[in-house]
Amino acid sequence: MRMAGSGRFVFIAQWVAAVLLPVFFFIGRGWVGAQLGWLAFLGIVYGIFVILVLLVPPLLTLFDTQSRRARRTRLAYDIATFVLWFALLLGALTVPDSGDSGHLESALSTWTGMSYETSQAVFVVASALIGLAYLGQVVTSILGIIRGRYPVDA
Repeated sequence: MRMAGSGRFVFIAQWVAAVLLPVFFFIGRGWVGAQLGWLAFLGIVYGIFVILVLLVPPLLTLFDTQSRRARRTRLAYDIATFVLWFALLLGALTVPDSGDSGHLESALSTWTGMSYETSQAVFVVASALIGLAYLGQVVTSILGIIRGRYPVDA
């Protein structure tokens, strides 16, 4: 696993994104046209937990001695991180929300006229992608720790 040119950006931006993406997911999507309901209200509590979970892979990258010395992340980690960021943004734009009066429109539904059910289906795909990308982030950060401790000379 080699260090990537984008690794310096990811090395720094992963800390900021771990805080800003959950804020956008729960509350900030209202700024782009989504109607906010109970998810935004409950997001204040769940958002703190999500921020802590999203900070685990950046913390793990600090144990990768080569990555920490170079102040950049490895290419496989960068790919998993970019996929996670894209999936979180897509999920924020399509997350189904409900209020006391029923279903509320997501940002993508407001922009395109897409139905609630279609937006929900896109969110299911985005949430699966979020889970897989997060798993990929954790696995590649652990592999980076191993590779940093036991370098293989090729």
